[in-house]
Amino acid sequence: MSSSPKDNAPRPPSKVVEPTRVNTAPQQASTSPDDGAHIPADQIRNPSEVDRNDPNINVVEIPAEKKQSPSFKEQVFGYAKVIRGTALGKSDVKEQGEQVLRGEETIPAKRRGSTSN
Repeated sequence: MSSSPKDNAPRPPSKVVEPTRVNTAPQQASTSPDDGAHIPADQIRNPSEVDRNDPNINVVEIPAEKKQSPSFKEQVFGYAKVIRGTALGKSDVKEQGEQVLRGEETIPAKRRGSTSN
């Protein structure tokens, strides 16, 4: 079955529905200067200086920095210390493990056998 050039021609626009118009700017990337993506330093205020009920003010709260969680190696070391301290009844060993898990203490450097010169 061969198709005629008439079948491949683009179809005319629909006459049933009117075309849509968009009156607002797209809300995607920040592409133009002074579009509000950058806040000048002189406009940044402390929370105590801002009236939160003022409709002309946008309040953006930045969350506090999180304390870095212990690495996997530190977690293994900490849990091992907690288990060892619990099993042996040594509260100081258990407390050391809990401090490592909270990120308050780091694990000691790896000890190697002593070598004499």
